[in-house]
Amino acid sequence: MRPFDCVAIVTLLLGTAWTLPALVRRRFRDPMRLHLCLSLLLMGLGNLFAQPLLIAFVDRHTTAGVTKCGYNALVMVGLCLMVAFLRERPINRRTAPSSWEALLCTACLTGMVAMTVLLPSPLRNHSLTSFFLADWRVRVFYDLGNLFLFSGYAACAVLSWRHARVGHPLRRTSLAVISAGVAGLAISCVYRVLWVNVPALRAPGVPVTYQDDFDFGIAATIVVCAGLSLPFLVGVLQLTRDRLDHLAQYRGLEELWQRLVTCYPELILDHQRAGARRPAPITDSVAATYRRYVECRDGLTRLAPLLRLAAVELPDADSASPNEPRAAALIIDRALRQFGEQSLGGEAPQGSTLFIGSSEEAADDYGSDLIGLIEISRELRALRTGQEQHEPA
Repeated sequence: MRPFDCVAIVTLLLGTAWTLPALVRRRFRDPMRLHLCLSLLLMGLGNLFAQPLLIAFVDRHTTAGVTKCGYNALVMVGLCLMVAFLRERPINRRTAPSSWEALLCTACLTGMVAMTVLLPSPLRNHSLTSFFLADWRVRVFYDLGNLFLFSGYAACAVLSWRHARVGHPLRRTSLAVISAGVAGLAISCVYRVLWVNVPALRAPGVPVTYQDDFDFGIAATIVVCAGLSLPFLVGVLQLTRDRLDHLAQYRGLEELWQRLVTCYPELILDHQRAGARRPAPITDSVAATYRRYVECRDGLTRLAPLLRLAAVELPDADSASPNEPRAAALIIDRALRQFGEQSLGGEAPQGSTLFIGSSEEAADDYGSDLIGLIEISRELRALRTGQEQHEPA
């Protein structure tokens, strides 16, 4: 299998898998999603069965020409469904008689099967070479296939371009790229029709050969695959970036969290991740970050009386605010160092704690409060590092 074929097949089959979850949630009752899913699946399978090894294997167990008609039928029906999807007019019993793509696909496939039946067995696995194209039935077979492929590709290019003029920027970009690639495939079909019917183009020394058209078709298909893959790749990159951001927030709270749980071990909500050396979570980074945030806020609320005592002894207590994480870190460090081992007794105090807003205030702006705690945690780490450097060896 050529690398290009592998890329096309994998892209189409991954696209099928990408559309399946939403289709399953709707119990396959969404005609538009069903058309898109089946279209990608059929075109992917058609490209897969077009591989020489599979052609030889299937024909060996059936009869010559079965696989050639089969993979052409898969690609053409898939393209027909794609046209219907882009037209936003699903094919069903009511619309099929008036759907030009369905009628043209049926007529072309019927003619191609008829030409294959009329051909002798040695000619049924024909190719685009002068030896096979000398037979009119082979030429008709390719003309019918190229007629539908050109019509389908041209329709997809126009419809994709129309859809690309509205909607989300990513959607517009993806559809514009797909439109350009499909237009290239339509152009390659025109040259194949000329190649089949004009013997002079197959003569040696012509400036444009079938290999040139084939390479052009490969480039156009790669463009289509890029357009199809663009939303998926952007989604993966966005998900990865979000995961990394949450992991950075999780690690940013590490110093503050470690200092608080040393005094109040009961703060820990998830004892499986309580160890300091456990790796940061990857699959549940959002939940783990929020859990650590809640533990830090709970610890600061419990530490409130000690924070007030520490603030009395520090001249910068009045400066402690979310905008001054350095002053807040000094107060917390003072409280944890001087009073961390004192027993508070009774219930944890409620309400505001100096620079730490109340739970109700934090709930209104979780993002800002989280950033404030991360800055305080970083200042605590800087204080600890500075104190360790000044300690005698």
